Amino acid sequence: MSNSNYASLDPLFHPRSIALAGITTTNPEHWTRMFLDALLESEFEGPIYLVNPRGGEIKGLKVYQRLEDIPHSIDYVISTVPAKASLGLVEACAGKGVKAIHFCTAGFSETGDEEGVRLEAHLVEMSRRRGIRIIGPNCMGIYCPGSRMSWSTDFPKESGTVGFISQSGGNARILVSQAMWRGARFSKVISYGNACDLNESDFLEYLTADPKTKIIALYIEGVKDGRRFRDALEKAAKEKVVILLKGGATEGGARAASGHTGALAGSDVVWDSLCKQLGIIRVDSVAEFADVIITLLFMLPPRGRRVALLGAGGGNSVMIADEFTKRGMEVPLLPQEIINELREFTPAAGNILRNPIDYSQTMMEIEKMVRTAGIISRWKGVDFLIGFLNLVWPQSSFRRQMDKLIAMILEESIANSKPMALVLEPGILPEHTKQLFDLTQKCADLGLAVYYSHASAAKAINLVLSYNENHPVKVNK
Repeated sequence: MSNSNYASLDPLFHPRSIALAGITTTNPEHWTRMFLDALLESEFEGPIYLVNPRGGEIKGLKVYQRLEDIPHSIDYVISTVPAKASLGLVEACAGKGVKAIHFCTAGFSETGDEEGVRLEAHLVEMSRRRGIRIIGPNCMGIYCPGSRMSWSTDFPKESGTVGFISQSGGNARILVSQAMWRGARFSKVISYGNACDLNESDFLEYLTADPKTKIIALYIEGVKDGRRFRDALEKAAKEKVVILLKGGATEGGARAASGHTGALAGSDVVWDSLCKQLGIIRVDSVAEFADVIITLLFMLPPRGRRVALLGAGGGNSVMIADEFTKRGMEVPLLPQEIINELREFTPAAGNILRNPIDYSQTMMEIEKMVRTAGIISRWKGVDFLIGFLNLVWPQSSFRRQMDKLIAMILEESIANSKPMALVLEPGILPEHTKQLFDLTQKCADLGLAVYYSHASAAKAINLVLSYNENHPVKVNK
């Protein structure tokens, strides 16, 4: 994307004023209220104008009966009006200096009905004649913490380095939610739906040129222009880390994609080949998206694939060793001299000092755990350290000390230049889930990557290791 094209889209992410057309005046719990609630919660600094034919007032803000009644110019409009009213809204926006309209409304080409397809085509034609860009329809629009734009009251106000382009609003919300509690922050998130005007290539080119974005995540169901998208993807992959989740990879998924956003899904083999050619990290789920992002942000690149596994549980040790080995990592046996050193202060009964290091019997003795981690971290036979624990296992008295233990072990790993991550397998009891959430927050504060299963940790770390083995590291830690 040229500088002029970047400059033409950037105002969409930094509007001076926003109008909400179609907001309900009667039901405070109605879904059309979420955009106002989110903008107020995120403390959007510009004026917010509300439009509904009923008029009135919401939360101290005047509700105008028509967009034309607003006495000031408007940069950006979020529309929740019915699909049949969309053409009239474009006409009204043309006289107010509106640069872009985000149509959250569904009922266009994604329905597959001739009427919806025709209406969307007319919408594009009219908006282009009026010089107005369209995001959507059938989407959640833009989340840009730098300009205090948001569509969820739960989203962080702080900016980060991850940009996310998602054809699905639901997947965008899920990824932000899953990643933010583990410490990730976003530069921009775009839910673009049917992409009748601005599409995946426009936003990909924009994020590639955006200096605040270091990682680009993409959830794609289909593309409007295959050649342009491939060129944009190639350029993005040369400059930034790109992660891709392809929706509609199967016959059933392709049918769902067609009904969701009207997208033509394309061959899964083609997408897989494209990712391999361009050096793009391909993931299979939104949860895996979050795992890879957390790995990129919070785990320093290991020098190799040799891992030390330190935690609790004999069976747990076997399972995590299997997962990391299956993903192409080596779990080397501890040399006898290190085993002897550990045995000087570690009882043989109840502990297995091999690798994985099962410290079940002595785990509650924090000083010994930290000392063991330091010895393992100094060993030149491993490149990184993974701690593991199932939260069902330890006594509540130990769980209360875990944040202190994790911080001390992390300090040892950093001192010895050994990257570290943590696997916390959750339980289902209320105290277990609360403990998991609290520990995740504390690990995020420490800048420590956390995963919720052996398999997810092994897969994400393998994907990032494979990427780093073939590309220069592009993410600032």
